[in-house]
Amino acid sequence: MWDTRDYVTSSWEESFAHLERYVEVHGDARVPQRFRTEDGYKLGTWVQSQRNSHSTLSAERVTHLEVLGFVWDTRDYVTSSWEESFAHLERYVEVYGDARVPQRFKTEDGYKLGTWVQSQRNSRSTMSAERVTRLEVLGFVWDTRAWT
Repeated sequence: MWDTRDYVTSSWEESFAHLERYVEVHGDARVPQRFRTEDGYKLGTWVQSQRNSHSTLSAERVTHLEVLGFVWDTRDYVTSSWEESFAHLERYVEVYGDARVPQRFKTEDGYKLGTWVQSQRNSRSTMSAERVTRLEVLGFVWDTRAWT
């Protein structure tokens, strides 16, 4: 007789394998919610369902996910994402001597730093004072017209 628990386990393992492949390719487990694999698997949906069922997942599954760098609370992702982006800006300043990042600038690893910098300018009014200060310490220019 067919046991549905075997199917659920197998299905979870297959989904986890998709996540492992994602991490291998992208370097992190931050799967966008609408992400589909090349074969059409809705990995983003599965990842979100893992977050939603965190309290009912077995300790073994939680550990497997966390080993991959799984982010349970997406608010943590936003913070860590900002920190990673800020680190890119710090490296830019070290190399170029200023924080005047051209809008189309990409780092060697393909990160769109220019786009992030512009997004910081656009969100200044809602940004924490701490972040504003950290950017300004690097010589961040809020108004690009001031460059001329």
